[in-house]
Amino acid sequence: MSSVIFSLQQLKLIDFLENRESLGLSSPSLREIRDAMGYRSTNSANDLVLALEKAGAIMRDPKCARSIRLIRRTPQGIPVLGTIAAGFPEASETNNRGYLNINAASFGIPNPRHAFALRVRGDSMAGRYLFDGDVVLFDSSLHPKHKDIVAALIDQECTLKTLILKNGIAWLKAENPAYPDLIPATELTIQGVAKALIRHLAA
Repeated sequence: MSSVIFSLQQLKLIDFLENRESLGLSSPSLREIRDAMGYRSTNSANDLVLALEKAGAIMRDPKCARSIRLIRRTPQGIPVLGTIAAGFPEASETNNRGYLNINAASFGIPNPRHAFALRVRGDSMAGRYLFDGDVVLFDSSLHPKHKDIVAALIDQECTLKTLILKNGIAWLKAENPAYPDLIPATELTIQGVAKALIRHLAA
């Protein structure tokens, strides 16, 4: 199980379960998981629970409504979830790219469950010194602010950009004049706020 990479939704559910345990609360029902995750149906909640069970992160008794238990693991570092387009948005993919053997708290991310990394692909953020091949660390728990660098899902496509918040409207700004600003047609979801940059220097 040491090579398992969890999705952001799976990490959110693990965090929810850990918080309940720390408060001494009982195992949640599917309805409570549905509400905590912001889903519309318990089917989506059940699918997420099944995925975590298959990954070996939880165990439960299918005959009992409140029997979900976390299986503890030794921390392995910050998961690298693949690449992110610093250019035109692309369909989001989560790939197993291993872990960064570093302490998330050293980069201002107190809860390692909220930390993830993505490798930059493209040059739309060159104006903020983020270049092709760089690895960016993100915190998925932060509330994004004006001019934060973010991993964003805009109209179901993922990109790395600067978040602009003006007059109650949110859009994404490229830091390279060769690329346009991005205004969501229907949906803009911030998946994480950039906290640190890792770059390999040439010899």
